[in-house]
Amino acid sequence: MVELFYCRAATSDREGEQVLNLSTNGLTSKTCGILGKLLASDRILTHLKLNDCLLDEESVKALAYGLSGNSSVRILELKGNSIRGGGVAAIGRMIRSNKTLQSLALEWNNLGLLGNSFAIFAEALGANPTLEHVDLRSNQLTHDSAGELAVALRRNTCLKTLDVRWNNAGITGGRALLTALETNRTLTGLHVAGNNVPQDVADAIATAVNCNEQRHLLSSEYQSRTRMLTREIRSVELSSKQQLAGLLRTIDEQRDALSETQHGSSLRISELQTTLDERRDAIERLTSKLRDAETALSVSERQAQDDAAQLERQRQSVVGVQEQNCEAEQQLRSQLAEEAAKCVAMQARLDDGERKRRREEQQTAQLTEELLRLRAELKLKCSDFEEKMEKEKHRRKQSVREAEERVQREVDRAARDLDTLERVHADETARLEARHVDTEERLSRSREELVAERLRHGEELQEVKRNAKTEEDLKLKHLEERVRHLDQAKADLEKHVNEQNRTVGELQTKNSSFTLEKESLSRRISVLSQELAGKDKEWQAEVDRVKLDIDERENLVTQLRKELKESKQERDVLETRLEDQEKKFWLELERKKDDANRLQEELERKEAEVLRRREEELQRASMLEKAIFTYVTSVKSPTKLL
Repeated sequence: MVELFYCRAATSDREGEQVLNLSTNGLTSKTCGILGKLLASDRILTHLKLNDCLLDEESVKALAYGLSGNSSVRILELKGNSIRGGGVAAIGRMIRSNKTLQSLALEWNNLGLLGNSFAIFAEALGANPTLEHVDLRSNQLTHDSAGELAVALRRNTCLKTLDVRWNNAGITGGRALLTALETNRTLTGLHVAGNNVPQDVADAIATAVNCNEQRHLLSSEYQSRTRMLTREIRSVELSSKQQLAGLLRTIDEQRDALSETQHGSSLRISELQTTLDERRDAIERLTSKLRDAETALSVSERQAQDDAAQLERQRQSVVGVQEQNCEAEQQLRSQLAEEAAKCVAMQARLDDGERKRRREEQQTAQLTEELLRLRAELKLKCSDFEEKMEKEKHRRKQSVREAEERVQREVDRAARDLDTLERVHADETARLEARHVDTEERLSRSREELVAERLRHGEELQEVKRNAKTEEDLKLKHLEERVRHLDQAKADLEKHVNEQNRTVGELQTKNSSFTLEKESLSRRISVLSQELAGKDKEWQAEVDRVKLDIDERENLVTQLRKELKESKQERDVLETRLEDQEKKFWLELERKKDDANRLQEELERKEAEVLRRREEELQRASMLEKAIFTYVTSVKSPTKLL
């Protein structure tokens, strides 16, 4: 049944949190024991509401034991359950072992009734590393409880807001909390209204909390700006690395293309060399044939001289040889035309190689221009970064100047308050003297008014209590405001009644005896002297507090200056890293330029080798042409002789 109720009560709010609201249900200790077991193993709930559930001590212990092992609940509300004694100690042990709870609401309970239990709670609060918001309104906390909270605040480093309104901390508790704020730098909200804390102590607490809040805001702003600058520097470094990597890839691609071109050129040159060797072998074979023909021709001439009878046959054979020679000449001419066409093709290939070399030179020039453009962009980004750093430095100086001006204004305000207090004290002294003179005349009226006023105020106090009790269940906020006003009115009335009682006693003693009146006046003067001495001590304490506040603000300014100096050092380190990156970039650029120059020289060497081989081919072609011309001439000359 409890598990079914637990599942039905768990709902999801607008922000995606799982909320379990069991408020105003009157849970028993057995139900709370089962609920504690469920909470110990639960990993879904993030917000638990148990307000006005009439929880007894055993129920609170069972819930606290279950929440000690819970790792999902971040917000816990236990308002209006009259928790006291062992329940307070159980909650203290729970927040000591729980590492996920962030907000704890204990309004309208009785945590301060037993000092030992609240001491355990305060000690656990000081050791808790996750709680950020604690609500302890209307818990009957005394000045001893406030002292325990002050000790906890000195140890705690994560609590942000603490609400102790509508308790009875008094001036001692208020000063203890103020002393704790001297060491606590994380608390940004401390509410002490309705605790009979003097206004100067409350103002000092508000000032210390505001200082913590301003310090927190400055720290968060500094961290955000530091993260922003770090992201910008990383983005600049990443873009520089990407550009450099792209440039290196482009150079590698150009190098690969150049190597491929050189490899293709070497292959074509080797093919041309093979073709030339084949043509040389063909020319040698033709030369051998020509020699054989000349030998045969000489043999035929000798036979013609030796035997005239065979002249006709020799003439026919010569005619046949001439025809063969004509065919051979035609074949040689066709071969020569083919060789000329091949030479033209080789010239075209060489022209293509020249055009490719020029195109590679243009690409190299484009890469050089791209490097210059990247260098200009890098310089522009560096100048923008320096401008941003200058603006940040100016803003930091301005914030430090504004902080110093605020400190000066606080000092001036404290001096003006001191003068005002002195004037008020003088006016109060004069008013007391005038009141002493008029007291005798108001004695008879004061007695009657005192009795009537005492009865009337007693009735009003009873009526106010009844009204407060009925309005307590209707409007909580209205009740808090009304109770504050009623407490203030009650304090004023009690103070006024006490003053009237003292005045009546003094007047009665004065009527009984002049001597007693003189002694009472002397005692009054001594009391006033003591009050004046107390006021002087309070003024001195206020002056000391202001001096401490000024010293703290000076320490804050010194810390801000130190942080500004550290930011300057970080900027110098970043500038040094940027200069090192730029030096590495230019060294890499020079190396790439050297590689490009080396490739250019190698390309020029290859072109010179191609030109040399071209000249050799031209020489070989000219020699082949001369040989063919000689052969043709030698063939034609015997024919003419015949």
